[in-house]
Parts: sequence; C-alpha cells; structure tokens
Amino acid sequence: MTKHHTDPKADTTLDLEVPLHQTLEVAGRSDVGQKRAENQDHFLIADLRRQLKIRDTNVAHDGCGNELFGCQEGHLLVVADGMGGHSNGEAASRIAIESSARYVLDMMQWFLKLTSTAEDDFVDELSQCLVSIQQKLWSQPRDGGRTMGTTVTMAYVIPPKMYVVHAGDSRCYLIRDGEVKQLTTDHTVAQQLVQDGGFDQDDPSLQQWRHVLWNCVGAGDKVVRPEAIRVDLQHGDQIVLCSDGLSGVVEEPTILKTVTDAKNCQAAADRLTQLANKKGGPDNITVVAARLCSKAIQS
Repeated sequence: MTKHHTDPKADTTLDLEVPLHQTLEVAGRSDVGQKRAENQDHFLIADLRRQLKIRDTNVAHDGCGNELFGCQEGHLLVVADGMGGHSNGEAASRIAIESSARYVLDMMQWFLKLTSTAEDDFVDELSQCLVSIQQKLWSQPRDGGRTMGTTVTMAYVIPPKMYVVHAGDSRCYLIRDGEVKQLTTDHTVAQQLVQDGGFDQDDPSLQQWRHVLWNCVGAGDKVVRPEAIRVDLQHGDQIVLCSDGLSGVVEEPTILKTVTDAKNCQAAADRLTQLANKKGGPDNITVVAARLCSKAIQS
C-alpha cells in the first residue's frame, strides 16, 4: 500500500487485466444517531459498467445514468459528513454526493484509456473531484454569511486496484489478514499536532481539537487539499468507509472483529451502526462496507 498527495509523479507499473471472477460485494447504512435532530451524513454506492448505476444511496435521484461503452466494471463508494449549522450540513453533504456522481460520469473518457502510464494523471483528475465539489458549495447562497462544508471520502475500485481521495475526518479502512489499517489521515488539528511530533496520540489536551478540521471541502475560503491513496487489493480484502460518528466511538479492534465476523457486508454495516448507537450515538453514523470476493465464472 502506498499513500501520497496528488502532486508526486512516481513511475509505477500497473496491470489492469481483471479476472472475470473478481467481484465487489458492498452495502451501506446511514443513521441519525441518538443525539442529533437530523442526519447530515450522506453516502453513495454506484457501479460503472455501460452506465453509472446507483446501487444504494440516501440522496434522492432521478434514476438515470449516462451510457458508457467499452469500460471495464468499476465501483464508486462515497461518504460525506456535512457541517455548517442547522440545514447547511445536510445540504453540503448531499451536494457533495450528487456532484461526485456527476463528476465521475464526466470522467468516463479516463476509464476507456486508463493504463499504467496514465495512472498518475487519472489520480490527479479524480482528486480534482473534491475541488469541483468545493466550487459547487461556494456557489450556494450563504446562511448568515457562513459557508457550508463537508468531509468527503471517495473510493473508486477497479479490481484489483483501489483509488481513494479524501478530505476531512471521515475514514477509509482496509482489513486484510486479520488486521485493520486506516488508509486515510484525519485532517484535524489534533492529528496535525501529533504528526508534528509535539503531542502523544492520547494526550488529553488534544481533546478540544479532535473535531476541528484544518482541511475539508468548503466551510471557509481555503482551497481543499485532496489526499490520494492507491491500493493493490487482494482476494478477501474488506473495505470500510465511515463518518466519525462510527470511528469516534467504536475502536478499531471492534471494527475489525465486527466486519470479519459478519456474514455479509450489509450485516457488517448494520452491526457497526448498532454498536455506535450503543456507545451513545453522539453523532450521525454512516458506514459503507465492501469485500473483494470470487464468483464462479458462468460458461
């Protein structure tokens, strides 16, 4: 696994020949939690074949998709956690989901020509999705002069590759061989202080900064700084995207055990949501769970 921001241009080799039996099982759930009056989280699960086909979302849509011929199957997973006061947070995350789906549809020419030599440009173009969402949010009317904002964690999966672009403190986890690894970085002031070397992760003085973001989409006049991660997936890998309504109250060992023990991805997403609510559900909870698995080839 490698992680970097979007500007490095390291040479890579990439085999995009996909065994026909590799499939991605995926499911999602979003819940208001126990303390909030409304759900300001949104998620999207979509398949890209000849068209973008939405599999599940809690954002209203018209059900139509643009035709795309000659493209190998891909999967788009997105979690957005809105901020900005009463209705602005809900609107911000909803706009982020709608805009990400539209942006990926507009990128379809990339999926027709994606090769190892074009991978860096592809990742940069995918990262620009967050900039595009930010421009959309900046164009919205301001409620009391305050700009709406949202976290965005987006994974585009073309087995056996996964590309993640991210801003904020929602997360993407990879579960492999009995271990869980957080792929994304929390773009909080607390995490920045830890990375700078002056504080320990468990330092109680960081508590007030754990939910203060220095990087997100919108919510100010700073241009978003997308984080980009590339992963070579293996058979049996499990992926979890979530808002901090889950990661803030359910520890990683519990996430690992719950996902590993679940009979399928929907059961994993449901159980993780239940666990967050049992911990008090202080925030909205959104979980997208996925598993790379094998499927018998039909002759």
